[in-house]
Amino acid sequence: MLEQYKNYERFNEQYNDIYHFLLKVADNGYNEHFHWGRFEWMMNHSLLDVNNLDKIAIFRNKENEIVGLITYDTKYKDRTYILHSTSDEKLLINMLDYIIKNKEKSITIKVNSKDFSLCKILKEKSFVREYKDESVLQINLKRDFNYEIPNEYSISPPDFKSDNWKYQLVIHKGFNHEGVPPKKEKWFFDPTPNFNNSLKVFVLYGEDYCAHCGVWYTQGETAYIEPVVTIPQHRKRGLAKAVVYEAINRAKELGAKRAIVLSEQEFYFRIGFDLSSEFYVWKRQ
Repeated sequence: MLEQYKNYERFNEQYNDIYHFLLKVADNGYNEHFHWGRFEWMMNHSLLDVNNLDKIAIFRNKENEIVGLITYDTKYKDRTYILHSTSDEKLLINMLDYIIKNKEKSITIKVNSKDFSLCKILKEKSFVREYKDESVLQINLKRDFNYEIPNEYSISPPDFKSDNWKYQLVIHKGFNHEGVPPKKEKWFFDPTPNFNNSLKVFVLYGEDYCAHCGVWYTQGETAYIEPVVTIPQHRKRGLAKAVVYEAINRAKELGAKRAIVLSEQEFYFRIGFDLSSEFYVWKRQ
């Protein structure tokens, strides 16, 4: 059974079903590049292409459980993902045929290299694997992660209530944007349905926020890291490592067995991450 996401609000009544579906498949290698936290981050993003939410397609089985999801990531035109809990060939062909029927012009799909069943069908449908888009890095959470920061800095406690403007500034500057950003509307800072605020970690310098890591985790094995930033004048002091380690320590206490991040930055390898999987761009003209 096929249904489309109702195109009238970001977190509608279908959202909870999608969250549970993505939570269930988060530990599956061929879906790990699109953790539920990525979907929730996207749904609250200020740049989300809200006019195309109805292009998100939900595939359900006879028991009304979601078994497949076609979605984009923030921008509809250039990013399509196929997530599935089963590698049933009929389901995958139906999902791919839906994309071919509804996409304009050339089609771009991002696929995990571990998704052998989908890759096989893409080849049969005349898609070509063009280039690697990103890597999924992971770190095992069996141990505690220790860190040190200079005395003039401190780590925000789990019950920290962040200031919206300071949070916006650390994100803006941490991603190397110039100047002062326009203040975002209040809704942007409202808690999303499944985010745990205790996993939102800052390094404080007096009252200023100078580094930040957010981790998305509720249950299961896998915690998702997004974002990680340090503002330029506070870099090279171990602050990024500190916020990442503090955040994954907290996720570990809640039951996470590993943490993942979508990145190829050398920083993550230096602090103990290794490669879990890669995902590639497939195209058909």
